[in-house]
Amino acid sequence: RFGGALDDAAKMFTEALDSGVSPKDFIEKMKKTNQLIMGIGHRIKSLANPDQRVELIKQYAKKNFNSTPILDFALEVEQLTTRKRANLILNVDGCIAVSFVDMIRSCGAFTREECDDLMSFGCLNGLF
Repeated sequence: RFGGALDDAAKMFTEALDSGVSPKDFIEKMKKTNQLIMGIGHRIKSLANPDQRVELIKQYAKKNFNSTPILDFALEVEQLTTRKRANLILNVDGCIAVSFVDMIRSCGAFTREECDDLMSFGCLNGLF
């Protein structure tokens, strides 16, 4: 059950955004293929009881990264998933994952190909 959540969330959200699919269509595709959306959902935390770690990461990314398109996409997905159930929020693994991809893509230190290579190596799960 454990292991791979960070890398899987980064891959799912990044591929969805890069493909041009809408958040709604992304959710529908995952539903039709009977796949969980990694980085979405929490047993205890919900819209009414948010995870403060997620709030801090979102604030930091928005303030300090050049752009946050993958985080923005994930938050749009969260807006839709929480209509079904309040605990289908962007969780801390998902938030770290999408923020990390946004950080390396927007910092200027890496080409897009280098970013994609780095993510394909499974680096996130090695860090956390």
